[in-house]
Order: sequence, then structure tokens, then C-alpha cells
Amino acid sequence: MSNQPKFGFLLEYVTDIEAVKRFYVEVLGFEVERAHPVFVQFKDHFAIASDESLSGTRDPEVYWLVDDAEAAFDDLSRKTETIFPIKQMPFGKVFSIKDPAGQPLYLLEFARERPSQPVK
Repeated sequence: MSNQPKFGFLLEYVTDIEAVKRFYVEVLGFEVERAHPVFVQFKDHFAIASDESLSGTRDPEVYWLVDDAEAAFDDLSRKTETIFPIKQMPFGKVFSIKDPAGQPLYLLEFARERPSQPVK
């Protein structure tokens, strides 16, 4: 299995997750894929969250998915600057690197059991 990063989703931080969720569903017609009280993932690679960001700011975060976070970290940390090493979070293992423009990229290996649940 390849460990090539694949685009996961763009995460926007919000203060009122229910109001923002309603906007995206009722106004823009987005479909919810996964939900949790502080996280909503829509189909088409977009998510919102109302908890604390990994960056410490409320700036949007771009997530790339990998099959093996530890192997990806070992490889990428030799090639580029890391912002933070692997962190085990409830939703999976995540670390961050900088792109050449200085923007953070978050690489994530999803946990088998995630706090958010699929919405049918």
C-alpha cells in the first residue's frame, strides 16, 4: 500500500457549529458525511469544527491523508521543516509540515475508531 499523501479535507473553525452546519446544509445544499458535537465533515472534502485548532489559531487547516503517519513523518521530516511531530489525537495520528510558502500542511492517519460518526 502506498503512503503517498492524498487530499483529505479543508477544515474551517467556527464558533457556532450548529448555525454554520445549518447554513451549509440548508443554504448551500451540502450533505453531512460525519458528525460529532464539535466536528462536522461534509461530502466533497470540507469540514467545520468548534474545538481548539492544532495550530493555535482559527485559520483554516488543510489535511492530507496517509496510510502510515509514522512512516510519512520519517520520510517527510528529512525533506522539509516540521511544525510539530506526530500527535495521537482521538481521531488519529497527525503531524504538520511547512510547504515552501510557509503554510502548514497537516498529515493524518485516521484512527480505526473515530469520535465522529457516519451520517446516513
